[in-house]
Amino acid sequence: MSSHNKTSWIVWAVLPALVAALLSAAQASTSKGAQAQLNTLLLGKDVKALVDLPASKDGLDVYFIPSSNKHVDSRGVDMEEMTKWLKAKRAGVERDEWATITNVKIDSDKIEIHLEGGEGRRGSKHARGSRLNLKFQKDLKDSDIAPQNILRFMSRLLDVSRIELMLEEKGMPAELRKAIESHTVVENMTYQMVLIAFGDPDEKKVDDVDANNLKETWFYLKSGHRWVIHFENGKVAKTQVF
Repeated sequence: MSSHNKTSWIVWAVLPALVAALLSAAQASTSKGAQAQLNTLLLGKDVKALVDLPASKDGLDVYFIPSSNKHVDSRGVDMEEMTKWLKAKRAGVERDEWATITNVKIDSDKIEIHLEGGEGRRGSKHARGSRLNLKFQKDLKDSDIAPQNILRFMSRLLDVSRIELMLEEKGMPAELRKAIESHTVVENMTYQMVLIAFGDPDEKKVDDVDANNLKETWFYLKSGHRWVIHFENGKVAKTQVF
């Protein structure tokens, strides 16, 4: 075999591997470590839908920078498209319903968040699950998928308080963690901690607000007892049980 033919054969032999490597690199410009961190943060965690999410097989697009399209709202959602899918397939995850994140797919410029399987059966009127396509409109970097940034983006359509609480728990005093696990409320718990321990209150009342102070009271009826929880500047100051 001549040297020219040998060189050509080597080029053609390694070309598929080179193409595969380039395509793989193009899938996401984020590091493997950041992607693994994102999967650990989200997979298997529960979030609550803030709106009815359609059971669309293609998913609902959410744009990081809302376009000038008159149908796109401040959250970056094309309301015309969402309404169309809701009419065609109904909701795969209903408003105020908690759903589990079952898959996370990272592409070069977007992240897919699958809820309860992420897609309904084609043609079904009662499909379960939905999907959000978080479109960043640029090549993703590690900073884009850092926990605080990705959760902020997701919070446009999802209540991510349970995930945020898990992050807080790393530095949380043992007595607060124990209270949450026991579904009770103690002093110094934050709003999110109380929501995880007790759920949404039956009633809320703002007692006093000024530039440096916020006092708020939440009321619950639990197991035949009336709980009155007083907050000052975002933390529980006192609890009363009747």
